[in-house]
Amino acid sequence: DSEALFALISSKGIEKAIQMLDGDYAFACACDGKLLLARDPVGVKPLYYNTGAGFAFASEKKALYAIGMNEIYSLKPGYMLTYRAGKINEKRVSGFNAGEQITDENTASKMLYNAIEKAVKKRRYTPSALAFSGGLDSSLIAALCPDAELYSVGMAGSHDIMQTKKAALLLGMKDKLHLHELTINDVEASLPDVIKAIESCDPLKVSIAMPLFFASKDAHNDGIRVMLSGQGADELFAGYKRYESMNHTELQSALWNDFQNIAENNLERDDAVTMANSVELRVPFLDKAVVELALRIAPELKIHNGTRKYILRLAAQEILPQELAMKEKKAAQYSSGIYSALQKLAKKNGFRGERFVARYLGKLEEALL
Repeated sequence: DSEALFALISSKGIEKAIQMLDGDYAFACACDGKLLLARDPVGVKPLYYNTGAGFAFASEKKALYAIGMNEIYSLKPGYMLTYRAGKINEKRVSGFNAGEQITDENTASKMLYNAIEKAVKKRRYTPSALAFSGGLDSSLIAALCPDAELYSVGMAGSHDIMQTKKAALLLGMKDKLHLHELTINDVEASLPDVIKAIESCDPLKVSIAMPLFFASKDAHNDGIRVMLSGQGADELFAGYKRYESMNHTELQSALWNDFQNIAENNLERDDAVTMANSVELRVPFLDKAVVELALRIAPELKIHNGTRKYILRLAAQEILPQELAMKEKKAAQYSSGIYSALQKLAKKNGFRGERFVARYLGKLEEALL
C-alpha cells in the first residue's frame, strides 16, 4: 500500500494523489523539505499531532503524551497538514460530491444495495470477522460476506446475545457465530485495558467500546486480523430515535452534522480498541460511493411513516429475511448490558449520586496515568 501510494504521489503530486484515493488512510510524507500529513475524508483512520516544542505526530494520543507533549490535535478528516520551518498550514483536499437528489424509492434502494455490495466486496479479506449484533446493519454485511466469522459480545442474557443467536439462525450462519457472554468480573478486569486503549473514561464510550474490545480480541486469538463493522449506517440513513421528531430540513442538517463528527464521536474510539488487539477495522457503510449516494437520497426516504433507516431496510430486503430487514434498533450501550454492569461496579466501589459512573471510571483512569 505504501509503495503504491508514494508512487502515485510522485507521478501526480500530493493533492491530486489524495483526491484519487478511494479508501481509509492516514499517512505522512516527507518531500521537498516539508512534512505532509493527510487523513481520509471520513476520518476512519486517526492521526494526531502536537505543535509545542518541535513537531510530532502519531496514530495514538498516548504516543505523544509519552514524549511530554500535552497539547494534542486531531487532523480533521479530508485535510492535509503541511509543516515546514516551524510553520503549519492545514488545507481541505478531499471530500464528497453530492449529485442530484434521489426521491424515487425503487431507484434509491437498488442503487444503495449495489453500492453496499461493492463496498463489502472491496473490504472482504480471508479470513475476516464481523462485529455482529444481529441488527439490520451487521446482518446486511453478514449476508453479503457469508464467509466471515461473526463475533458477538454482551452480558449473559442481554438483548444482544439473544438477538445475535436468532439473527445468525435466520441467516443460516449459526455455525459462524462466536458468542462471548461476559460476567461482571470480566467487565471489571477489562476496564483498565479498554480505558487505556480508547484514552477516555467517558461511560458511553467505554460501554460501547468494551464489546468491540472483546470481539476483536477473540478474533485475534482465532488468527483473524481484519474485522468488518456496521459503523456509519445510523448517521447516513437516520438510525437514531432522536431523528424521528425532525422535519426534512432539520433531519438533513442533523444527519450532516452527525456525519461530520463521526470520526471524533465513534471512529477514533473503534479504531483504537480494535488496534489494541492488532485487528484492522473496516467499515463498508463509510465507503466513498456509499456516502455520496446517501447524501443524494432524500430525507423522506430515510424516515418514512415513522420507520427509521427506511431506504436501507428496502435495500436490505434484496438479501435479508423480512424479520431482520425490519428489525428495530436498540442503543448499543444498553443492548449489550455493559452500561448496567458499569453502574453495579460503580456502586460496589462506593460511588453514588450525580455522574457516579463517570466518577468511578475517572478514578480508574487516574490510576493508569
